[in-house]
Amino acid sequence: MILKKLIFLLVFASLLVTACGKSSEPKEVAVDQNTTVEDIVGAIVKNEFSVEESKGVVTISIQDTDVTEGSKSQMLKDSTKIFAELSKLKSVKTPAITWFAPLTEPDGDKTMTELLNIYFSEEDFNEVDWANYLQVDIESAATHYHEDEALED
Repeated sequence: MILKKLIFLLVFASLLVTACGKSSEPKEVAVDQNTTVEDIVGAIVKNEFSVEESKGVVTISIQDTDVTEGSKSQMLKDSTKIFAELSKLKSVKTPAITWFAPLTEPDGDKTMTELLNIYFSEEDFNEVDWANYLQVDIESAATHYHEDEALED
């Protein structure tokens, strides 16, 4: 009887740990005519973000307060997924995503710093095969790609 309870507890604990772990694969988003840019970004990232839209120009700013080792890879995966989902919205012509995170300054202060900036012109955005977004090398596909030296390998 004690052995059964112990096995149950171990299985439950492992399921709980798995469920609480940070997923490295971006979530699928159901996009239809009522979907907003905020819906897409909110379904993919759990960070604070803001969206500015004007005449097809979409600028997304994401504040990542949970920067850890390997964050660049996750930021690129999330950004690529966001761009792929944005490509399904007819209203989006030229999207940009900027990631900010707190970096510790030499004097110990933490300031929100732009770590990653990715921008697509309308022409470049339309050329990318977003249906196969997992194969997209966003660093070379983007019209403008800039990363802070803190992210460089």
